[in-house]
Amino acid sequence: MGWTFNTKDPNARTAGPLITGVACALTFISLVTVCLRTYVRAAMVKAFGIDDFIIVVTWICAAGFAIVSIAQTRWGLGLYHINDLPEENIHNFGLLQYMGAPFYITSILGFKITLLVSYLRFIPKGLYRRTTIGVIVACVLFHLSFLLVQINLCQPASKQWDRTITDGSCLPGVPFYTAMASITIVFDVIVMLLPFPMLLKLQMKTRKKIVLLGLFGLGLFITIIQIIRIQTVKRLSNYIDSAPLILWSAVENNLGITVANVPTLAPLVKYYNERSRYGSRGRSGRTGYTVDVESRHTMQTWKSGRTPMSRVSRLSRVLESRSVHEVANAGSFETRAVSRANDSTESIMGNSDRANDSPPPGIVKKVEVLVTRS
Repeated sequence: MGWTFNTKDPNARTAGPLITGVACALTFISLVTVCLRTYVRAAMVKAFGIDDFIIVVTWICAAGFAIVSIAQTRWGLGLYHINDLPEENIHNFGLLQYMGAPFYITSILGFKITLLVSYLRFIPKGLYRRTTIGVIVACVLFHLSFLLVQINLCQPASKQWDRTITDGSCLPGVPFYTAMASITIVFDVIVMLLPFPMLLKLQMKTRKKIVLLGLFGLGLFITIIQIIRIQTVKRLSNYIDSAPLILWSAVENNLGITVANVPTLAPLVKYYNERSRYGSRGRSGRTGYTVDVESRHTMQTWKSGRTPMSRVSRLSRVLESRSVHEVANAGSFETRAVSRANDSTESIMGNSDRANDSPPPGIVKKVEVLVTRS
């Protein structure tokens, strides 16, 4: 028995295994990044917000699209020749394709909204913030209209998978998909480039600024994928021509999820970097903990606007003015603060025109607190 059900030739050429492998691999990679993001936001910084919940739902939709696409390959998706597609497979083939559309549209909307909501963490009140909110509303409305038209492409809707229905009508698919893909590219570019003006204004080291810009710039690959998808849409002429479109759709939504997650993993990278730096102390019987109060983007909850590490911040201010050495019955604890002159002032969204007695809206100092126990 070949890969496709009901084929007369069990050796009929099909890209079904390729689509299955790509969908499984990319869905697993995006799952790993979602799990790491959830761990960082919920366990490490304790600031699990709306955008984190959205990205979890987005991955579920992407996984649903992968499952439907894999099932569709068993009913003919990926066959190289239309003559190899059995007539009895067309019903299930079309029904699965109809089911996959909502999963795909929701997943590409989800990672865009996740990025846009996360931008609100560091964008101050004003025109730029209102613009971001406007982009969120426009993005939701466009993808909602995309979904509504997609599921009602034919009247009645069942005409999309039931060939026995002879009455009714369908919109031309190629012009519709081309138009939607083109508008999607516009939103991809807007979403990925929106934070660049604010990031360029951040007062931080050039190296860190380049890294941040590079992380958000990864999203431009999604735009390239959309351009490739448009080329596959133009070649649609029969059922099996949708195989490249489905393949690149799986690449697009999973890559979008991964790009949305990568910037939030900075605390995890810092944690293991600090562990490697203080590893020798750990081997000598001393335990080191480093608390880095640096990033408002990763440490602040979207809803409350407060930093969950406020206690550490208060402790840091005390430690800057005096050293603390406490001895208890269970052992001695030594706490020391290290303040660096060169890189301790990274003004996030600061304003040089503010009055001297008015604190800037962002975090302006980096303090490392090392607690050791002998």
